[in-house]
Amino acid sequence: MTAEITDERAATNSRDIRTLTPDDVPQLRLGLRSMIDSHEVLGVLRRHPGRSVWEAQGREFAVVAPWRHRDDISSLHRWTAVRAASALLQGAAERCRVAGDDLLLVMELDDVRSARFYERVGFELLQEVITYELPGRATPVDHSDELSFIQVTSDDLAGLRQLLALDHAAFPWLWRNSAAEFTTYLRTSGVTVYVGYDGVDPVSYVGVTAFRGWGHLDRIAVDPRRQGRGIGLGTLQFAISTLATNGARRFALSTQDGNKRSQRMYERFGFQRSDAHDYRLYGAPLTRNARHLLENHAGAEHQVKETAGDESVKETTAGE
Repeated sequence: MTAEITDERAATNSRDIRTLTPDDVPQLRLGLRSMIDSHEVLGVLRRHPGRSVWEAQGREFAVVAPWRHRDDISSLHRWTAVRAASALLQGAAERCRVAGDDLLLVMELDDVRSARFYERVGFELLQEVITYELPGRATPVDHSDELSFIQVTSDDLAGLRQLLALDHAAFPWLWRNSAAEFTTYLRTSGVTVYVGYDGVDPVSYVGVTAFRGWGHLDRIAVDPRRQGRGIGLGTLQFAISTLATNGARRFALSTQDGNKRSQRMYERFGFQRSDAHDYRLYGAPLTRNARHLLENHAGAEHQVKETAGDESVKETTAGE
């Protein structure tokens, strides 16, 4: 193992990794397989400069963008890398560190590599995200009749503030949305977002996407102080009913693998596991603050696993 790591570092150090600038974009290996074009690369470089990298000899590259429009976390947006993969990741992480980012993420979707590869270049597995689908029609579930729901739009500043408050109370640091992320999301075609109220108090929110008979539960959160009152289940039923009313015949969602409470709720509703779109999230902590926040996240994940049914455990899911 020591020899393998030494060889990996030697190969990494031998690569000429450069910061990617707009002038370099014409030299990149762009095309169908890269899943990104020059216009998109230039847009990312303007919004998030100094973090993307490339290797001139092989014209391989890694484009780095903000995670959820946040200014503290970056993510690998797109990359084309074979021989220089390790060097590109390490080069991107170093530039993100210099830029003041807390964390660099790699969301493993289309490009699947071994866990050992990520470990060798300083990335660790942070989360596995699993998917569920609802076959056929939803099974009726009793829920509180006291809940009411109001749609939030991108120009509704009061509603946006409520979304942010609920989101940051319910989700750990890694999964929190920024105001810019919510604004972009609310303006996306097919998306609708609702805040759930118990009387006049905002207690939950849900975001869904409907597209050509397909419905996706993107995100659902419940005020942690209101756990154990059926609010999560009531919000879920409202979301599925809304999607069905808009023509959805198939329903899907994703959640963290350690969030057992949410999984039981979805299974009770009739959702079944589907691994077609599962993915892993790797990260390189770049600051002590990030390490501290991630350790707290890991502790919360452990609590979810060990205290099944505890009303204090959060009924949250993060969908992509």
